Amino acid sequence: MDQVEKIGFSHYRIHTSIEIDATPEQVWAVLVDTKAYENWAAFMVAVGGEIEDGNTITVDFQLNPAKPKRVTIDHRIEVTAGQEFFWAEKGPGGICDDHHFRVEATSDGRTRFVQSDEIKKGLTWLMGWKLSAIYRDGYQAFNQALKQEAERRAPAS
Repeated sequence: MDQVEKIGFSHYRIHTSIEIDATPEQVWAVLVDTKAYENWAAFMVAVGGEIEDGNTITVDFQLNPAKPKRVTIDHRIEVTAGQEFFWAEKGPGGICDDHHFRVEATSDGRTRFVQSDEIKKGLTWLMGWKLSAIYRDGYQAFNQALKQEAERRAPAS
């Protein structure tokens, strides 16, 4: 279930997931194909760099799909190949972000993609509820776009 949870005064947790009719390997291949993000991704509309442990990637976020404005942030990522990548760092407004992208096999050979985040500190006390709702909506759009792209790329069985 997709949700936003207030953990404390300046701490929010966002959790989203989606079932994808493709294998975890196929979904992971789409996630690490950073050059193609501009063709399919929502919210994270461009990624520069490679999804490899210890790398820094540059991510262009489009928080409002109705407006062309983008926010660009560099992230140092940690990767467990084929399973997960994440960053945990301080961003604009002193907000600490712990953002995870995880691929899980289901018992029927499909994939559950989980995108979760915790935001805390900095301006979270002032903007946390609004930011977490914007993030949740963006993550849901990204998840749906990932599902469509992974299923499009998956060979017919």
